[in-house]
Amino acid sequence: MNSEMLYEVGQILGMILSIAFTTFWAGRYGIGKLKGFLISVVSEILGYVAIFVLTWVESGFKVFGAQNAVRAYPFLVLFVLLESKLFRVDFYKCLEFQAVAVPLSYGLGHFACLARMCCFGFHYQEGTAGYAVAHALTGTDQLPMQIFESVSSLLLFALIIILAVRTRYQTKGILFVLFQVLFGGGRFLWEFLRDNDKLIVLGPMKGAMNSLREQAVWGISNLAFWALAIFAAGVILAICLKNVAKKEAVK
Repeated sequence: MNSEMLYEVGQILGMILSIAFTTFWAGRYGIGKLKGFLISVVSEILGYVAIFVLTWVESGFKVFGAQNAVRAYPFLVLFVLLESKLFRVDFYKCLEFQAVAVPLSYGLGHFACLARMCCFGFHYQEGTAGYAVAHALTGTDQLPMQIFESVSSLLLFALIIILAVRTRYQTKGILFVLFQVLFGGGRFLWEFLRDNDKLIVLGPMKGAMNSLREQAVWGISNLAFWALAIFAAGVILAICLKNVAKKEAVK
């Protein structure tokens, strides 16, 4: 099995495990397993369609393929709204049970990047703190950003599970807000350490080089802007939920 096939298998396995868990998790919100399964599958399909289309548009209609799920995440609340209408499930419940799906799927699937050797961090010169961390984890001079992102996503997944259990599944959309704010904010920070092109250069990065072995720079990448969009979507949703709660309290 070549590296590309291993990558695809890892991604698919992450998706399958996420669907399996969220199908089970839907029951905590009074949603039947069949509906939970169908919602989870539709959510994955909508996400992939969004990634393909957004990548296509962003490339000037030249590249049509799945290139990083982060592009789809700012629109997740719209997917959930559509799913709640399609399957006649309470919007708030649909939001909350879906809040665990993305960090789980992303966290598991992103480990597959190790097979294709993509999504690494910068190369660090021997003697620097970055090199010491990278060498301890991988035996190379590159930080394993795939692992960092996967672990942080799985920790976010665990946090949402714990909060859901402690609040007895009564939060009305707040866990979904938490996911978007923390995931978006975290991904924005991780982007500074990833070995990719920066759209806005902030300055040279001491002791680091890019894949061409040239001086690496601090900067904001294309995906960093998408990460900010995820964060902003969470903030907007929080404001909307708060306003709806105020109106319901008045009634």
